[in-house]
Amino acid sequence: MKNIRNFMQILRPERSFALLIVLCVALCGAALAEEPNPWIVDDSAAEAVPVEDGFTDEFTDNTVQQEAAAELNAYSGVDMEADLRVGYVASTDSQQINPFLCSERDLVSLNQLVFESVVELDDDFKPSPLLADSWTVDGKTWTFKLRDGIVFHNGAPLTASDVVLSYQMFLNAGESNPYYGRLSLVESMEATDTRTLTVQAKYSGYVTLYAMTFPVVQQSTINESMPRGTGPYWYTQFVYGVGLRLEANPLWWKNDPGIHSIAAVNYADSGDALEALKTRQINLLCTQSSNASFSRNLSEYTSMDYVTNTYEMLVPNLSENSVMSDVRMRQAVMYAIDRAALASNAYLGMGIQCEVPVNPGSWLYESQSAVFYYSPERALQLLQSCGWQDLTGDGILNQVDGVILKDLELRLVTYNEPTNSIRENACDMIADYLGKVGIKVNIEVRGRERTLRYIRGHDYDIALVGVNLSEVPDLSQMFRSGGSINLNNYGNEEMQNLLTQVSTASTEAELKSIYSQIQMNIVDRLPVLGMLFRTGTVLSTRSLAGLSGIRAENTLNGIEFMTK
Repeated sequence: MKNIRNFMQILRPERSFALLIVLCVALCGAALAEEPNPWIVDDSAAEAVPVEDGFTDEFTDNTVQQEAAAELNAYSGVDMEADLRVGYVASTDSQQINPFLCSERDLVSLNQLVFESVVELDDDFKPSPLLADSWTVDGKTWTFKLRDGIVFHNGAPLTASDVVLSYQMFLNAGESNPYYGRLSLVESMEATDTRTLTVQAKYSGYVTLYAMTFPVVQQSTINESMPRGTGPYWYTQFVYGVGLRLEANPLWWKNDPGIHSIAAVNYADSGDALEALKTRQINLLCTQSSNASFSRNLSEYTSMDYVTNTYEMLVPNLSENSVMSDVRMRQAVMYAIDRAALASNAYLGMGIQCEVPVNPGSWLYESQSAVFYYSPERALQLLQSCGWQDLTGDGILNQVDGVILKDLELRLVTYNEPTNSIRENACDMIADYLGKVGIKVNIEVRGRERTLRYIRGHDYDIALVGVNLSEVPDLSQMFRSGGSINLNNYGNEEMQNLLTQVSTASTEAELKSIYSQIQMNIVDRLPVLGMLFRTGTVLSTRSLAGLSGIRAENTLNGIEFMTK
């Protein structure tokens, strides 16, 4: 194993080579230059066995931190003497840092430090210029002008051909890479000249800009294990299954990064990574594990939460013979559940309540969609308007069906993730809340596939599920007939028209207006009962000043602006 690691190690003189390039260029006067389709969440990688909490004073000593780095050096084959040591979780049988092959969540975030895109998402998740400084649109034809003076890590100037080849490589990589879904918005792409990129879009709308957020790789390095980008850092070492090292890019077209070197260590699960943070082997970790819920409140850490793409919702049975087919019943369920308490307790504080499947930090979020406050009284009023009353005095609502007295009962189905019972605990809380307004709930916890079969077969009343949403503002998979996560076959003509308009909205204002209407349609008709977005957290033993706009696929955004 030692020989293999030594063979794969790429030594640090590469940084000296880059500085030599800078000098040569200066002398010569040359110019310098997510997603997967939505799916039902069963996120075993996000969870791990609990670790002990608390710290001892010895780990605040710099000498001890240096000893921890030396210990890592001894077995890793990666230089751990760095300004910042980061932990990441990735399975050893699938990890790659080449962006065309990379699908591990933490490595995708690390790649954001190395590779830049034509367009980026700003802190409000709105498209903004990055490698392109301007664009124009004529119908379905978009023309992007690349910035002048940008070079890759190896000194090669950025060209439109690099963008086109990167686009083609992501298409060839198939659906397993996190950018494949958004690239379906593009019909074709060509380099008109060195700095001009012409894109034929599938639709005429503003949403096309989201397709241009894929990493751009220097074309002669696309097949390398550590290809070259234009970002603030470059890879100088990568040892498969062990770790990697990044150095500040002296050729970067923006300011010199405050953090000049980053060492990242691979861990098998979040439990091991949290333990490494506790013992100061690393000093920063990004995680969605519920085990981090307690650690993020400890004084020994600074933390920053972010909203993930995982949306937790109750899916109602909308078939005619279901009690949930009445929108008043769905409204009553929403009013009856204290979703803030659900996020705090069942989801261990790693969730943010949201009625609609739109990130509440997004520029497209409609704040007026937050209409369902916790109100058992309002829930009871709605239930009574549906004909349900407590006729027997036992606390359960009933109604007479012919000559039979029928209780108000709901069958709630869900599934657990492999390493925790968060959703089962959430269902217990939901059942308690509904019980307080007279609804008897029978909970059934099965595997994910069995739960989906119940939903597809209409053999349930409500189901608690999680889905992964795209960064692209397109909810058609959830609300259009035949959509991959339209689990209860919801169909509504007004919604279908709005979803169609999303793809043709030509301006920011028009897209925002349509998305506002979609969200109000959702809370009005309740095809799904939105509970919350899951959240992740960045934990560190040092200040996180500099990080901003972090999200699930870019948890280290702004790390170059941190200080040593």
